[in-house]
Amino acid sequence: MSFLYPLGFLALIGIPVLILIYIIKNRYTEQTIASTYLWTLSEKFLKRRVPINRITGIINLILQILAVILIAVVLAHPILSIPDSAKEYCFILDASGSMNIVQNDKTRFDAAKEKIAEIIDDSMLGSSYTLIYVGSSTDKIYENYTDKERALEILNDLEVSYSDTSLDNARSIAQQYFSDYPSVVTYLVTDKIYSGSDNVNIINITNEGANCGISDIEYVIKDNKLFVTGQISSYLDEATVSVSLYFDNSEEAYATLENLQVNELCTMDKKGNLLLDEEGNFVVDPKEGDSVWACSFEFSCDQTEFSSIKVRINETDSLDMDNEAIVFNVKHENVSPILYVSDTTTFMGSALKAALGISSIEDDDNLVTTIATAQYASQPGYGLYVFEGFVPESMPKEGAVWFINPTQNVEGANFSFQGVVNANEKAAYSTSTSTKIRNMLKGTSKESFGISKYVKVGLSSKFSTLITCEGNPLLFAGTNIYGNREVVFAFDLRDSARFTLLSDCTTLVSNMLSYSFPEVVDKTSFYCGENLQVNMIAGCQGVRIESPLGNVSYPDTTSGISEEELTEVGVYNIYLMMKDNSERHVTVYASLPKLERQTSVVENSEFILVGMPEEAHLFGIIDDLMIIFIILAVIAVADYGVYCYEQYQLR
Repeated sequence: MSFLYPLGFLALIGIPVLILIYIIKNRYTEQTIASTYLWTLSEKFLKRRVPINRITGIINLILQILAVILIAVVLAHPILSIPDSAKEYCFILDASGSMNIVQNDKTRFDAAKEKIAEIIDDSMLGSSYTLIYVGSSTDKIYENYTDKERALEILNDLEVSYSDTSLDNARSIAQQYFSDYPSVVTYLVTDKIYSGSDNVNIINITNEGANCGISDIEYVIKDNKLFVTGQISSYLDEATVSVSLYFDNSEEAYATLENLQVNELCTMDKKGNLLLDEEGNFVVDPKEGDSVWACSFEFSCDQTEFSSIKVRINETDSLDMDNEAIVFNVKHENVSPILYVSDTTTFMGSALKAALGISSIEDDDNLVTTIATAQYASQPGYGLYVFEGFVPESMPKEGAVWFINPTQNVEGANFSFQGVVNANEKAAYSTSTSTKIRNMLKGTSKESFGISKYVKVGLSSKFSTLITCEGNPLLFAGTNIYGNREVVFAFDLRDSARFTLLSDCTTLVSNMLSYSFPEVVDKTSFYCGENLQVNMIAGCQGVRIESPLGNVSYPDTTSGISEEELTEVGVYNIYLMMKDNSERHVTVYASLPKLERQTSVVENSEFILVGMPEEAHLFGIIDDLMIIFIILAVIAVADYGVYCYEQYQLR
């Protein structure tokens, strides 16, 4: 036996104090009486009772000393160690989106936490606990915890996520832990069904229930009518549902489709998408994945003006959060005015005209203003400045900037002029898989072309290169020192007649215009786990994103595109803080991933920890002080009884 707080024995100082009090205490008190006869009678009574009084007094002192000793022992917190009675536990807690499914009036995640809490509660004190949480990310919440109460408290505070998360990272962490401590007892608590396991105790908390989910909501306006389409999947059996359509924030349904029969069998791919043929019919192919029941629907409406569309399944089931989906109508901004500065008329003028859809670049003063280089004097108020064969003395502080065949350095342009080079090779398109580069090269054939000479430049990391020649950047896009978007054609278009004749030239100019005048978001409907890309429009100096649960983030705005992973189901509010102190507001909606909507998922793999387990255990601890407290209570009652008896005898 050992003691957790040995200083508790300082309470034994109370024993000599008690003895001292017992020695010096006055046994009799002077009282005024009414009769000599009563005094004499009292003396006779006291003489007969003295021996008993002495015994009871000693018993009283002994009991008080024992009480002090036991109190000191309790304060010292005695611990009894029992060899090989405690264990090391490792828990893997699945917190993926499907754990939101409700069964028996509680979510699967709550049921999983209860299973782990039961194991911890039943374990011997002295055991250690490691918890691996698999949600939007895989995290080791605590490792080798020996404080049972604290482990339970942290477990209780964990929240379920909404993402489609693989357990592979958790398996790697558990494997490393098992390799270091072969005696660990590992539990995986999940709603996934594995074909087998080694060195892992799998606790499956699945209790199948009916669930229907809505997905792939799209809309199109045609012939002054709005058409809204979507799909419904039933993950247990055939179902009959009704679906309602809502506009904006209205609580009243605009239209309802009754008695939709979700009874067509369809196969899901690895991402949970329903397989469709070229005509849009459902495809059944067991080789591609699991099959579910599905149906399509369409609303036809006269209302074409709206800010948002919500489609909702009216029936409730075991997972309500996939019963609705929202798409927003992004109001496309007009292209801001363009200032075109050039002393020559080249193909760029025609390419801009084609990309903007106007008949003449010189005639449309509302959109494009064309001036000679000598007339430029830092004119403000334009959304895009195009400098061809010319560079200004200072970079425009507002609006996007294009340089075509720059002739010298420009302060703040984030590239350096290094001279003109005669070309010996053809220009080639980038083969990067970057999302940003793929978007800017979208629609191009990527056919190489000849060029006679180009401007050699040095770039900062803020640029993405789209076309190169001899390894040097020829067309690149990024941002300048003011955070505004910048595009550079590092060659004279007249030196590449082949390029100007290619359809790629017009396509690139159109893509560069989209890059220079981007929409804040490219789409408004997402699934949890996807990345939201926020385009930095001209004049934007900061972005604030508020999640459905009220979490606020400020993504990096140093590049042309800010990214944020969506990890919560619901509406995200995006606020763009502009340089004029105004604020622009955009909303998007994130749904539960399709793969996480299934009420029962059978994994085709095994969950295995490789190695030979050992039987070594830890020292168990018994420190239950309830018995001691009961003894103290009995002693206190006995002491009080003796005291009362003594007082009664002395009356």
